[in-house]
Amino acid sequence: MAVEYFLISGAPRLHRLKTGRSYIFGRDEKADIQIQDQLISRKHAELRWLPDGTWQLIDLGSRNGVMVNSKKISKATVIGDGDTLQVGGQRYCLQLVPPGTDPNVLLQSAPKFSHEETMGPNFSVSEIVSQGANFIGVVDGDKLMDLLQYFHATSKTGRLDLAGGRALAAIYFQKGEISHAFYGVKLGMDALIDLARHPPKKFAFHALAPLAPTRTITASLQGVLMEVVRVLDEERRVP
Repeated sequence: MAVEYFLISGAPRLHRLKTGRSYIFGRDEKADIQIQDQLISRKHAELRWLPDGTWQLIDLGSRNGVMVNSKKISKATVIGDGDTLQVGGQRYCLQLVPPGTDPNVLLQSAPKFSHEETMGPNFSVSEIVSQGANFIGVVDGDKLMDLLQYFHATSKTGRLDLAGGRALAAIYFQKGEISHAFYGVKLGMDALIDLARHPPKKFAFHALAPLAPTRTITASLQGVLMEVVRVLDEERRVP
């Protein structure tokens, strides 16, 4: 049976895969699937064709890990039709199609959040489909503050949407500094402190999002993080 293989990114973008070879994901200029993202290692992961006609995904000792169907892998893992793989902050879907299929139609199946994971006010699945998140991922444990430091260090401008916590949330950045934040009905510092108390599980970043509708944060990000840490430390000291 003749089959064609495509890897579809959430951008969305198509990568046609050729059997009998391997593909390296990473920031290295020689990587087969080059990803300019600080969450990605120079040689992050390898997608390898096996003699039995399947694809195998391997973590090459990356800093931020590799996931298959939302589960972090620790060993070589076989992936099949419709499986999703996440390399650092980038998500892909493997699709098997018969020869002659219009590849552009496959873009409709680009990895995206479900309706239950919709984030932010007036934020819908259609926005992800039409524009695509620049990257999406999972907030690992108490690493929310590290995630904010990443956006500061890379001087990002855009909206960070957060889901899986107690309420809908978003943080707006302008050149690496937070300009606005909300978590449910809470705004500004109150929202950030509550996010630190009850961190969300997933994030999506949109560099093309409109600027914040209002400004609720005026301090530098370092000042914001110091204030969040101070409040949480005081709460822990209360008997």
